Amino acid sequence: MVAMSTTAAAVPSPWSAVAFMVDFHTRDKKLGLLTQTLTWVAAIALFRKTETLTHYVDEPTDADGRDHKAILAALIAEGERLLARIHTAGGLPENLDGIKTADVDAVIEELRMTNLQWYGDMTPERREQILTELFDVPAR
Repeated sequence: MVAMSTTAAAVPSPWSAVAFMVDFHTRDKKLGLLTQTLTWVAAIALFRKTETLTHYVDEPTDADGRDHKAILAALIAEGERLLARIHTAGGLPENLDGIKTADVDAVIEELRMTNLQWYGDMTPERREQILTELFDVPAR
């Protein structure tokens, strides 16, 4: 019989599933290039859902911020690695999803913009000023 702890069980981070997707994808290089690319895109979709919940619906905790930043960096790095392989292979094979090399490049750029949005050099005071002046909306 397993003894029950008197302390509450730790609640898993909403980022743990995203981290698993990214880690699994980058560790197992046995998948074909198209499959790796599609898995990376799926990891980004899960990242975006988690980002919405932790950074837009709720106020992000310090742990959310750290996880978000680390996973975002890993997704950008993996995208760059995939893009290099795609160029070496002469492009992605035709696929039912219609994903092309330019799509991968655009997604990497979008991830870079997300990084700049959250972790760029704009101060919180300047961000609040811009949001207030342009949109009459207080910054969160």
